[in-house]
Amino acid sequence: MEPVTLGLLSLLALSVALISGMRIAFATALCGFLGLWMLRGYTPAATLASMIPHGHLASYTLLVLPLFILMGFFAYYAGITRDLYWAARQWLGHLPGGLAIATIIGAAGFAAASGASTAAAAVMGRVALPELKRYGYDDKVSTGCVAAGGTMATMIPPSVLMVIYGFIAEESIGALLLAGFLPGLLEAFSYSLMLVLRFKFNPALGPPIKGITWAERFGSLKGIWAMVVLVILVMGSIYTGIATPSEAAAVGAGGAMLLALPRLNFAKFRYALMETARTTALIFAIVAGVLIFVHFLGFTGMPAVLAENIVGSGFPPMVILIGILALYLVLGMFLDGIGMLLLTVPIILPAVKEMGINPIVFGVLVVRMIEIGLITPPVGLNVYVLKGVAPNVKMGDMFRGCGWFVGVDLINVAILLAFPQIILFIPETMFKLGG
Repeated sequence: MEPVTLGLLSLLALSVALISGMRIAFATALCGFLGLWMLRGYTPAATLASMIPHGHLASYTLLVLPLFILMGFFAYYAGITRDLYWAARQWLGHLPGGLAIATIIGAAGFAAASGASTAAAAVMGRVALPELKRYGYDDKVSTGCVAAGGTMATMIPPSVLMVIYGFIAEESIGALLLAGFLPGLLEAFSYSLMLVLRFKFNPALGPPIKGITWAERFGSLKGIWAMVVLVILVMGSIYTGIATPSEAAAVGAGGAMLLALPRLNFAKFRYALMETARTTALIFAIVAGVLIFVHFLGFTGMPAVLAENIVGSGFPPMVILIGILALYLVLGMFLDGIGMLLLTVPIILPAVKEMGINPIVFGVLVVRMIEIGLITPPVGLNVYVLKGVAPNVKMGDMFRGCGWFVGVDLINVAILLAFPQIILFIPETMFKLGG
């Protein structure tokens, strides 16, 4: 059998395994090992399958993942999430849809401390939904805000998916983290503007909050200043080149722990460590399985053939790029973001580079499209997570509430396609500073 044909059949087998419900870590490892066995024989396949995960997972680059995850858990126990939301409520509550906007800002702030979309949605759901319910906000708007707000964790650094993309694409983790900053701010601003306009023209969606004094507004800032300083310190050290992303993540985790100490008992401390270990193990298991499969595809030569066919198709690079992003949008409706990123990037990236598209720009756009899939049916993971927090709200209403945000996201992607300098501005400045 031709290697390329074997590669295509393995992709089909993998699709069947995933549709049947097999975990992506096991499905990719199994298909990759069987493919290597058929291509190279049992002994080489077993040797490669045992060596590949360790050789890559022992990378210093990936140390940033558990450290940023730990930073997020400590920030949660420090009460940063509630403090951020409360401060945003006090300052923005008087605007049309002010409480909904505060939810978006609170989610953005938690994203800056966690980097995980589903975690941001789950935590903000517990914090914001009771307050939105108390003021009579429409359920579709409330749940849409929380679910969509969680997706900002992929743009506003630190971002787990950006780290994964940088690892598999062999691009600078620091540059990718910083590349998402301005697109993340654009996203938060666009969400907020959309909400102001919606509530301005339809006040029945929810009332503004009245009677908040300036003393209450300034008083609300005391709970967030330390975390703001910490995040600025972490990202500033990466930007200036003082620290590597892994070193900056260590500073962030240590600083968040110090902030959390007044509210941190032994049980919470143990839980933070255990959840960090579980989350890290889950991510690394997916990475290990996908790496075996990706190496098998590399031996088949399929990525090179695909790149050659895409580049030789005759379509303009922008048309091809839009088609690739549309594919990611569809895949994001069904597949796990980390697994999808690891599976597809090694196959598609050679073609992207061949067309002259900046891999940093491509990474930001792909991560954004994957995250849109988290709030779109049929398998919008953020919505499913939120359903556990708000069991009385219908799933259909949640997805309808997310529709406005999906529309805004697609407009933002179009803006980034038209003006990629928004993505590249901070990374390019960083490299100038770094010499």
